[in-house]
Amino acid sequence: MWILKWHKMYRENNTPENYAAAVSRDARPMPAPLPGDYPTEPDNGWRYGFRRTRRHDKLCKRYGLTETAEQGTEFERALRVMQWFCANTYYNGMAFWSAMLPDNTPTILRYAYRKPFRRAINCRHKAVALADCLLAVGIDALPIGMIRDGCSHVIVHVWLTQEQRWVMFDPSFDAYITDETGHVLNIIEIAQQHRAGKPLIIAQYHLNGAQDCRDCYLSYFMLGSIEELLLFDHTPRYTRKKMRNSLLPAGAKSNIKRSRAITASELLAAPKK
Repeated sequence: MWILKWHKMYRENNTPENYAAAVSRDARPMPAPLPGDYPTEPDNGWRYGFRRTRRHDKLCKRYGLTETAEQGTEFERALRVMQWFCANTYYNGMAFWSAMLPDNTPTILRYAYRKPFRRAINCRHKAVALADCLLAVGIDALPIGMIRDGCSHVIVHVWLTQEQRWVMFDPSFDAYITDETGHVLNIIEIAQQHRAGKPLIIAQYHLNGAQDCRDCYLSYFMLGSIEELLLFDHTPRYTRKKMRNSLLPAGAKSNIKRSRAITASELLAAPKK
């Protein structure tokens, strides 16, 4: 039965246009704001640490990442890397075969880089690969999983050393979000803006090179998923094998096994050096 179901889903989503139509058909209305804010205390000193390895050197050499990033602010360099990555890989949140890939960036890029839509990858692998590519050019970044009412999505937090803050990049949609002043937001600020009823501006957006589903991006993928935020100890990997650090709004309970509560203060703190 599951084979027949997968074949039906594959037929319905075997082109970028078909996938966009399926997303538009299944999109949910804008969810209610979170009932509570993310707690900031206690800060127990949990921090992320990043380490550049020889694997990152190989990524730079094989894909010309240093030349892609070029000069400029960290935000400008990170944005160019995301734009390059999105221009050379397709996204399909319903891709069956890509879900079988390990969270290993060389493997992900060999599978998806400059390949046709049937080699599209899901949001988890998009986030894992972009975070690694940013680390390769010296920019700290990590994937963050989001879960709410059965919806899930994975984005990337990027650390801007010059500004001493995190910002959110979404490599599935080549997107980032700002407030009405143009201030680029991190994932906590996005949730706070929605809770306060303030506008969220999609500053950049492409779904597989098109503007499809832009009208439902915030409600279906972002705000529809923001509640429990999932991270992992001692690695910028989003995998199912290690203890997860879980951040929840006040009063909410985690449904994820092997999770440990952290606070917004810890999530947004500067990385360890």
